[in-house]
Amino acid sequence: MVGISLLTLVPGELGGSETYVRELLSGLGRVGQHDYRVLLPPVAADAAGSLPSEVATEYRSARSVPQRLAAMSAATLRPGPLRARLAAARVVHYPLTLRIPALDKPTVTSLLDVQHLDLPGMFSRAERA
Repeated sequence: MVGISLLTLVPGELGGSETYVRELLSGLGRVGQHDYRVLLPPVAADAAGSLPSEVATEYRSARSVPQRLAAMSAATLRPGPLRARLAAARVVHYPLTLRIPALDKPTVTSLLDVQHLDLPGMFSRAERA
């Protein structure tokens, strides 16, 4: 089974990254050749489309940046329950770059939003930090 961790998904806040995730899940639902299980945050309980999913109630509901940072910090400091939800996965995909929860098994991380590295002149110093 392929686990897909979307704990940092916040509907309406991630722009192209959210579009990528929703299209990925839609495509896997149509033509994927493996068993999938999507781990979702409470604020995006319906994001998995037709794929099997579960909502990680241990992950804090978070929409604002401070709330999101608190949720990610708490999940990083106490990853046990979240890890247990992905225990059956043979590999885990993190489509939104952040590996939450971090696991000791094969993983794939999508790297998004790196234009500031390739074209730094297009961004302010604060945006590049």
